[in-house]
Amino acid sequence: MEWQYANLLVAGIVIATLASLVGIAGGVMWVPYLILVQGLEPKHAVMSSFLIQIFGMGSAAFTHIYKKNVYWKTALHVGPFVFAGMLVGAYLNQVVAASNVVELGMGALTMIIAFLFAFQQEEYDVQLTTDRNVIPPNKVRAQAGLFGAISGFFSVGIGDFIIPVFRSVLKIPMMNSIGTALVLNFFIAMTGGATHLILSKTYPKDFGWILLFGGIGVFIGGQIGPRLSGIIDESRLKEIFIFILMLVGLHSIYQSL
Repeated sequence: MEWQYANLLVAGIVIATLASLVGIAGGVMWVPYLILVQGLEPKHAVMSSFLIQIFGMGSAAFTHIYKKNVYWKTALHVGPFVFAGMLVGAYLNQVVAASNVVELGMGALTMIIAFLFAFQQEEYDVQLTTDRNVIPPNKVRAQAGLFGAISGFFSVGIGDFIIPVFRSVLKIPMMNSIGTALVLNFFIAMTGGATHLILSKTYPKDFGWILLFGGIGVFIGGQIGPRLSGIIDESRLKEIFIFILMLVGLHSIYQSL
């Protein structure tokens, strides 16, 4: 057994706990980790990240489904646009991705989203909707398609971008925004992973061990994160979301230089 990959178990628990706590996919942390620590090529890192996240996002998503935190109608209306964009992004990743491009682009995107979300003026204790039949306008659907393409290319997950839209534009409470985004992330991980597997002509060394240890770790972390988010208040959850995005963005930009 390749025990040198056992550190993936710890990494999986930590990454999935942080990711499922605030509703983002773990790609913003998995891709740099797999490139820098495990030595994978960028396209292999993105593919492995998608496949590992199936276990973590599935674990976290089903916890939120059980707690009835998902706005299903909203997810169904943005989902097709997300998936279409994601297929385009996954194809472009396999064709043009290079290590510095992936890391620099991912870092810049996460920093931009973090700053936009941080400086948005909003009252967080009023005007939130409890209507679970929220239908997003066409502008939000178009944004979802763009976010899907970004997700497919960088393996960053739709939650990094769609949660601020759910929270600030559609006025969906943070907990429900996270739950809805995690369900989308789960299906994105499955679709993205399958797309990369089909398009890829090569696979990383000890691919099975990477998926095994990483998958077990994220499954455990995917149970911890939603339970922690349930005891943290709305504004604090948003602050944690921004803080994690900024840390990941700074780290990715630094590593790309």
